[in-house]
Amino acid sequence: MLHFILSASLLFTLTLNSALADHKLHAVEVTAKKEPSDLTSLATAGGNAADLLTNADGLYLQTGGGLSSVPVIHGMEGDRVNIKIDGAQITSSCPNHMNPTLSYIDPTKVASIESIAGITPVSQGGDSIGGSIIVKTKDPEFAGEDESVKQKLKLSTFFKSNNENRGAAVHYGIATKKLSLEYAGLDEKANNYRSGDGTRIKSTLYNQNNQSLIVGHKLNDGLVSLKLSRAVVPYQGFVNQYMDLNDNVSNSGNLTYKGHIGAAYIESNIFHQHTNHYMNMLQSQRAGRMPMYTRSDESGYNIKASFELNKNHLLKVGSDYDRYRLDDWWPAVPASMMMGPNQYDSINNGQRDRLGLFVEADSVWSADLTSNIGLRTDIVSMDTRNVQGYNSTNNLPADQASFNNKSKDKRDHNYDATLLTNYKLNEKAELEFGLARKTRSPNLYERYAWAGTATDPATSGAARMDTRMINWVGDGNGYIGNTNLKPEVAHTLSTSLLLHNKDSKDWKIKVTPYYTDVKNFIDVDLVSTSGGVNYLKFANHDAVIFGLDLSADAKILQTQNMGDLALSFKGSYTRGYRKDGMTDLYHLMPLNGKVTLAHSINKWNSDLTVHLVNSKKQISKLRLEPETAGYALIDLGTSYQATKLIKVDLRVTNILDHQYGQPLGGINLVNNTGASHTPVAGVGRSINTAVVIDFF
Repeated sequence: MLHFILSASLLFTLTLNSALADHKLHAVEVTAKKEPSDLTSLATAGGNAADLLTNADGLYLQTGGGLSSVPVIHGMEGDRVNIKIDGAQITSSCPNHMNPTLSYIDPTKVASIESIAGITPVSQGGDSIGGSIIVKTKDPEFAGEDESVKQKLKLSTFFKSNNENRGAAVHYGIATKKLSLEYAGLDEKANNYRSGDGTRIKSTLYNQNNQSLIVGHKLNDGLVSLKLSRAVVPYQGFVNQYMDLNDNVSNSGNLTYKGHIGAAYIESNIFHQHTNHYMNMLQSQRAGRMPMYTRSDESGYNIKASFELNKNHLLKVGSDYDRYRLDDWWPAVPASMMMGPNQYDSINNGQRDRLGLFVEADSVWSADLTSNIGLRTDIVSMDTRNVQGYNSTNNLPADQASFNNKSKDKRDHNYDATLLTNYKLNEKAELEFGLARKTRSPNLYERYAWAGTATDPATSGAARMDTRMINWVGDGNGYIGNTNLKPEVAHTLSTSLLLHNKDSKDWKIKVTPYYTDVKNFIDVDLVSTSGGVNYLKFANHDAVIFGLDLSADAKILQTQNMGDLALSFKGSYTRGYRKDGMTDLYHLMPLNGKVTLAHSINKWNSDLTVHLVNSKKQISKLRLEPETAGYALIDLGTSYQATKLIKVDLRVTNILDHQYGQPLGGINLVNNTGASHTPVAGVGRSINTAVVIDFF
């Protein structure tokens, strides 16, 4: 099937190129990208690529493991956010989402990371309703005209005092004018971190090793590259889950072509990733044993052709495809009356295939008005085989029979449409407007997690245990799948007012209100309660999410002797609730803001940042989400370009060692009982250092 679709797409592209060979291509940038510096990446993020996004508008991080934070954009998280790395879709292959997309790349390999809050152009992907994160690694570099061979070598190291996080990275490349070979590797370890009161937070330690090899070939009018990657996480604690990650090994390949074929500019890639994942309790952190394994294979392609209709209109057409296979099984535990003697099949040959087609137009209507208009369709097909429980007596034989008798073959026909415009009011003001319909189909666990489908967890210890293993939000509750779920359909209205001085260099202000109405939002219904834990079934409900992002930047001092001084602010407010009035939505960041005073002079760059977070009162009562108190944190950092080759960074986070609960951290299931619903504490004071040596 995949080979057929690839062949059809290539034939379509060549036909399109032939028909439009007289048109000349030009590139149009739709959104801005952030290019993280090496120092910011290492001293702030360490090996967690998600931490590169902490300055993005409307984006916050849901606590996972030390390497597995999950981005939340405008109150939407997980599979609702479209995340791609070099065009590859990577689905989390875990019932607790311990291996989310960004856990497969470290900051030292990121060339650019683009956060699109709210409305995503259809060419960037479908099957999501909550914005996008587009990660790109560096393109291969080649020798210049006056070089026969070009080499580069960069070494990096970093350390964080709070959790003794230490790591090192190496990047080496060698290239001729036509061929390029690059290797990059990172290894790091971290112990459990300390909260502001000095308490060690168990199950927050981790270890990772991430390596990649890139081979590039420069064509006369294009570039072909092959990226091979291996990501290994020997262990990673999860304080807000009942399990820890004991091993995760992933091998992937991504073959990319970018270049001109006749008059069309082609961007295409084909990818595959194989993942083996193992969960259990880390014995050094907590007692108990319950082995759980997942194995997945994910393959797909992206192809986009861009061509100019005339000097003011650029048309993009393309297709993308994703084929995902998942097995999730829990081996029998010797001598256990409940977890044996059979293997428990959580997902048996789960299948999720998505085929997308899109058309998009970038237009310049006048010197003051531009637009991006797009349409796309996605066909999502899902299925799974019959399952079995641990045994036919006390571990859910009725649920097994109920699930196996259901029709599990599902197909969704989804449609998206977007309109984005930018209008220049005058030399100091611009207005952006966006309107979109976006659609997302359920994931495999939302549809096919079968424990609790026939047995009330309040009456069965086995059902309570099995359903609590399905949970990627860190709330300690148990979750039950629903084969009758419908796709989510979101209608979003967003507008931005940009005010700035004439050249946008001295000051600028951006205000972005947004409103999203979601039909068939996948939330939950309460099944029962036992021991302070809720057991919840995924269910469709209509919901509303709205809010406001505000950012401002100003240069307040520019002198030759004292350097430059700049002030910036970012803040946001998000509100979300179900239309039936039953509950607020889960994991909504409370009102918050961040003020940064930055100074630069010669080889020094320094900044002082104050984080202000209001108390969290809007909570999901169905999920027993805890309230958190407001807090303020202060960070201070400086970097120094010691020589042309060496950069040094020093940063102190949470200078006052403040104790606080994380609004998006879930509850602590290791240091506290689940029934206490204690928020996961934030990281206390940490002194972070990083050194980057760029030899050549």
